[in-house]
Amino acid sequence: MRRILGLGKTESYWLIKKGYFKTIMLFGKIRVMTDSFEEWYANQFHYKKTDGTPPGQNWRHTMSIRETSDILGIAPTTVYSLISKNLFTVLTISGKKRIEKKSFEEWYANQSKYHNDDKEVIDDV
Repeated sequence: MRRILGLGKTESYWLIKKGYFKTIMLFGKIRVMTDSFEEWYANQFHYKKTDGTPPGQNWRHTMSIRETSDILGIAPTTVYSLISKNLFTVLTISGKKRIEKKSFEEWYANQSKYHNDDKEVIDDV
């Protein structure tokens, strides 16, 4: 896990101590079970594999605040203002807000203030 994520000893032990993975002791060393690691990786956004595989694969139907602000061509603080008006569905994942692409796409198609012709609205899921 340390090599895959490019982490130091302390941070990797912290993740294990938090109970994010199933582990076993093998010859006096802690080993992380691959399936539990991959499940965790697909559900988080903070850590990135050194091989470039993107995290959060289970949440591809959502967008970050930054992605949304880039699409609309506005500041992230303005996106938070739109969120407070309940204009689209927002999920909180690992303490971060994520906007559901489908609800955003519906809202985007039915409004006229925030069109940004330079950007493609949503990648295919």
